[in-house]
Amino acid sequence: MASSSKQNPVPRVIDYLFDRMQIDDDWAVRTDEGFTWWAHRQAQRLYAGPPREVGGIVTRALHIETDLLRRVPAGTETLVRLAGINRLATLSAYVADPDEGRVRLHASVSLTADNIPMARGLALHAMALQVADATSEAEPLAEIFGGEVDESTHPEAGEREEPDEMLGVVALYEDRGAGDSPFTAEEMAALVHLAPRPWLMASSMPDGLHAEFAFGATGKSRLELDTETRHPALGSGLQIRLVLPVPPDVETVQRLNANEILEPDAHQLGAWALDETLGVTYVSFLPAAAHTARLTTALVWHMAARNDWARALLFPAG
Repeated sequence: MASSSKQNPVPRVIDYLFDRMQIDDDWAVRTDEGFTWWAHRQAQRLYAGPPREVGGIVTRALHIETDLLRRVPAGTETLVRLAGINRLATLSAYVADPDEGRVRLHASVSLTADNIPMARGLALHAMALQVADATSEAEPLAEIFGGEVDESTHPEAGEREEPDEMLGVVALYEDRGAGDSPFTAEEMAALVHLAPRPWLMASSMPDGLHAEFAFGATGKSRLELDTETRHPALGSGLQIRLVLPVPPDVETVQRLNANEILEPDAHQLGAWALDETLGVTYVSFLPAAAHTARLTTALVWHMAARNDWARALLFPAG
């Protein structure tokens, strides 16, 4: 019989992330399956969704969310700005909550009994980059969006005056990304021979991979893996794009991002965006420091699941 920790991996993954982020207990509030902490003046939360069966596998979504802006005007202009900003997404999405007038950064990983080492590593990268980005970007984005920084205080310790050293983590990613991408041409070539294959067709190149997924009556979606694109802050890594064959529309982008928070069928390590050339596109950038063996294979299958999920969401009648 499986142990209780194997049936529910959330508590041990939460403990792992709390320890690896070197979070001070004085600036955190723990729960059974998550915690909220203040690296400076904005709260970051980790919380687990309920168990779900996805493809016959019991899955728990571990959500990572950081407060960014509040009192943001509702309307199309805000959605247009978000759809554009998300074109530069790394491992989190900028998502509006129109009812609350807030914008938050959000990511998630799908935990199963068999993927804990890889999933918790991805969660750690998403968590570190997310809280650093929220802190550095909040003030300029508040001016752009016409809102204010969504600051808060610890319920007992009050306001955190000195920022946590973890907020300087981007420099470490920049160092790791100074050289060539660790996502190699050999990895891209090996993906073409996946069996079973998640796509209709795929071809590899020295700098990546292109593939096509079925997307119902509207056509085919396109997956692009790019190892040559460099992030302006993080350097080398792997750029992922999933382009849907749907009309370019900011409302569609918002709907996709908002629903990925509610019912993710895959790791949410990136964002839906509106690309001026490509249209409605899921964008993710894996920094060099995140590279591990078999990661690209796992991400390809998660992108295939995301493609199916998006098709079902946008065209529920088939």
